[in-house]
Amino acid sequence: MPAECNKNRVVSPVGKRPVFFRKRSIMGMQNAKCKMHNSGRGEGVVVYVDEVFAVNALVDLLLLKTAVCVTGAGTRPWRLWAGAGFGGAAAVAACVPELGWLGRLPGAGLLFLGLSLICFGRRGRAWKSWLWFFCVCCGFGGLALAVCGLLRVPAFQRDGTVYYRVTGRLLVLLAGAVYAGARICLDCFARNRGRELVRLGLSLAGRELSCVALRDTGNTLSDPATGEPVLVARWQVAARLLPELGLDRDAFQDPAGLLVRLGAARPGLRVRLIPFRAVGTEGGLLAALCMDRITEDGVPVRTHLVAFSPTDVSDGGGYEALCQGE
Repeated sequence: MPAECNKNRVVSPVGKRPVFFRKRSIMGMQNAKCKMHNSGRGEGVVVYVDEVFAVNALVDLLLLKTAVCVTGAGTRPWRLWAGAGFGGAAAVAACVPELGWLGRLPGAGLLFLGLSLICFGRRGRAWKSWLWFFCVCCGFGGLALAVCGLLRVPAFQRDGTVYYRVTGRLLVLLAGAVYAGARICLDCFARNRGRELVRLGLSLAGRELSCVALRDTGNTLSDPATGEPVLVARWQVAARLLPELGLDRDAFQDPAGLLVRLGAARPGLRVRLIPFRAVGTEGGLLAALCMDRITEDGVPVRTHLVAFSPTDVSDGGGYEALCQGE
């Protein structure tokens, strides 16, 4: 399509879509929609910035959600969206000739580190999320190459690199397939072991949080005063619900002192102590909070109490809470 070139930038004929012109270069598998163009300075590629950003952001979002699904990490939704936006912006930046190094291995490594820090942070078990996200990205790349081979997608070689003419729609569909496949496989695995993973939604004082929970038939914890079932979550869930209090593991090892601290800092919170007994332990007390609302896979449940354990409730980090089985 004709376009008026101005140094490294081109203006589309409609005058509404920002595009870049890259001399003697072409985008790789992150290509959304590019048009070959000859401006008199040599063959190049017109790159539509809006489509490059949208496709890469959607792919990154789906891959991040896959990593969160596998690890059971309670990553906040805004972190996922921020990471997806960062990935989309980085893909656009890699189209600029002066920033072409971002598309090479060192630049890609730096972008991966930045994206992982935005989404998963660097505390606690964040390294597991980093590792799983890397594995998910590798799996997505392998799937994309396999599909390109099966569909016989045209390929060509330039500067020692092989490129495939793939569409943004195909990349988004493949990323969606990776996410859906991970969810289906995890659900089947849990059911085959007689267990079921659910998405737990917690709402407290206007703040909402989502995490993965295991439906455990062996969890019979209840409030001795009312008989209401009690969910059990690891202490990090409470720390994310009340970030302004700076709660740590030591605070939950002293549940009575924690209740005094919570009552002084947030008088409106409904807190209580829940006695428990487990195999191999002498029993004790857990600090519990009464939530405004609890949902399992989007369906409200009748219980509102969540007790917080100073130790992990998961044997491998795949979930953060225990809810009672049916």
